[in-house]
Amino acid sequence: MRVVLLLLVGLCLVCVPACTAQTKETPMPLPDPAAGFNDYQVIMWVLGGIPEDADLYFTRLREAGVTGIHIGVGDSPAPAESHGFGYYVENIHRIAFLHDREKIYRADWDGYTKTREKKYLIRKPSLDDPAYLAEAKREIQSRIRPYAQSRPLLYDLGDECSITSFASPMDYDFSSYALAAFREWLKGQYGSLDRLNEEWETKFAAWDDVVPMTTYEIKDRERAGSENYSPWADHRTFMDISFAEAWRKFRGWAHEVDPRTPVGIEGTQMPAAFGGYDLWRLSQVLDWVEPYNIGESHGIFRSFVPPGTPVLATVFEHEPNLMSRRLWHLLLNGDRGCIIWASSEWFDYESPDLKPKPWVEGMGKVFAELRGPAAKAIIQAQRERAPIAIHYSHPSLQVGWMLDSREDGDTWPRRFSSYEGVHSRITRVRSSWCRLLEDLGLQYDFVSTQQILDGTLAKRGYKALILPQSMAVGDREGLSIKQFGEAGGTVIADCLVGVFDEHGKRREVGLADDLFGLKRPAGKIAQPEMSYMEGGARLHAAEVGLRGAGGKPAVLTRAEVGKGVVWYLNLTPIDYGKLRLEGKGEELRGIVGGVLGRSGVKPAMKVTVAGGPPVGCEVITYQGNGRRYVAIMRSPEYNVSELGELGYGDNRLFEQPVTVKLTLDASTDARELLTGQEFKQTKSLDLQLQPWKPVIVEVR
Repeated sequence: MRVVLLLLVGLCLVCVPACTAQTKETPMPLPDPAAGFNDYQVIMWVLGGIPEDADLYFTRLREAGVTGIHIGVGDSPAPAESHGFGYYVENIHRIAFLHDREKIYRADWDGYTKTREKKYLIRKPSLDDPAYLAEAKREIQSRIRPYAQSRPLLYDLGDECSITSFASPMDYDFSSYALAAFREWLKGQYGSLDRLNEEWETKFAAWDDVVPMTTYEIKDRERAGSENYSPWADHRTFMDISFAEAWRKFRGWAHEVDPRTPVGIEGTQMPAAFGGYDLWRLSQVLDWVEPYNIGESHGIFRSFVPPGTPVLATVFEHEPNLMSRRLWHLLLNGDRGCIIWASSEWFDYESPDLKPKPWVEGMGKVFAELRGPAAKAIIQAQRERAPIAIHYSHPSLQVGWMLDSREDGDTWPRRFSSYEGVHSRITRVRSSWCRLLEDLGLQYDFVSTQQILDGTLAKRGYKALILPQSMAVGDREGLSIKQFGEAGGTVIADCLVGVFDEHGKRREVGLADDLFGLKRPAGKIAQPEMSYMEGGARLHAAEVGLRGAGGKPAVLTRAEVGKGVVWYLNLTPIDYGKLRLEGKGEELRGIVGGVLGRSGVKPAMKVTVAGGPPVGCEVITYQGNGRRYVAIMRSPEYNVSELGELGYGDNRLFEQPVTVKLTLDASTDARELLTGQEFKQTKSLDLQLQPWKPVIVEVR
């Protein structure tokens, strides 16, 4: 059947049920974190245990700026409490196969990759096994009960948890429990077996016969010429829901015992096709989170969780400047604390005086600033609403994984998390869009498919919506985007927009092809690479062979819809993150800045560097206590060392002091909070921005 997306055209929709089922959630108020997170928390992970001389140990922690510690299940909080430190309880119920259950996962992975037999795809435990869930409830509640009266900072249900191993690919879960639940979910999605067979291009005679395709099987289908990934992608979506639903249950059981203390997880992974890492779904079932910041995870969580939700970072650095830059940047973007790895690395446990390592004194000075009045002003203020929404499309991420992994053949199981963090094209596109907008002085939020469907774009007053390689978009979502445009919004699609439906099935006609008169070349969809000719001199089409009106190459195509406008750039910023490190990318900034400017999207505050846009900086504004605050921070590439194999250089360009000019709306008094510098009745401020910390201006 010919499926035409009606993104911005007023035709009748082909009503394919969308994979948009929300994770079930019993209404539950968010615990008040005020007892612990009105100030920035610095928590030490106590690797090696508390030394025998506890007084000396906590003295050393206090000298280093630490405010709390982690304790394991069953450990007493008394040492922390008696010394005036907070604490959180870690690994109350770890459902990952790492690290204590790694052998189980490894045996399944080895057996499956050698034989491809589905008996190895039975997850142990299955998250849909009633006996397991009953035992999990007993365990969680019994482990929390001893701490319920003493008010921990947080409960951590588990560290680095996953359906698989981190975000690595493995076709869990084919247990009888999971398959039964999956079939019930499919009935809700499709309504009838005939509709499922039509979408999947299968011939199941009964619901009990329905089994998803494994990655090996869907790859065989792909090699036979099909780009219909729905029998695989639907299973991936269901497992994301199953993972999030497990955390919802665990959180609820914990709150039955202790309704005051936030419950969450730490060591979460990048947004991924495997492992359960649909960050929208996870954000709806956790009271706090400590994400590894890969693929813009911190920004995604910041956009999705309710205001005031504790989001924490992990500290691995042993260099004060590097730590200062990253933690300040994250604090300005919503983080409320950090967890240090680890106690035995910061202090010499063999020395009688528990001697701090050489870097600890410098770290303590950074922590003092992060807990100082400037940081507190930001924590207590409200971030101003960004004018731009960036689409977070998990179905597109799934399809992107399928396209990326073509190059692997049957070695796809070796696309481990570390590899995916570097080589996922959609991840690099997402990050490059973020850096591009920041370099224009603009701010953004991520919005999920579910938020687009519930009208969040209009409710929050966004002016522009960016579709970053949003390859898999459903009809209902397309209609919501259409309505946003008709109401006066600007929609910017880079490339490959809606060439698959929300289940991962290739469309005959792309999402906006009819609107723009686009003609696609025959053959399989290809992942676009960078949009620059060699040397960065000029742009070229991302989708090679895509033609517009008159048969000309389709680049920078514009169409009006209602009161708004839609752009199909047919460009990909995938390598913008790399080019900006080399002082390049001006042409793409000009194009995107021009498109947004003509649509009325402009920075909240005018900040310039050498008379131009604030390249290499991020500008964020806040309101609070009758004041307005402007924070300007260097915006480097934090994963530059991992990305080196793709040609990324280093951050030297953004590790030099620079003068930034802040132009206010009117002449007024202002003060830079970290230095105390006062500005009397001025409209223009020249500020020295250091590479390792921000400037924070209070406008009176």
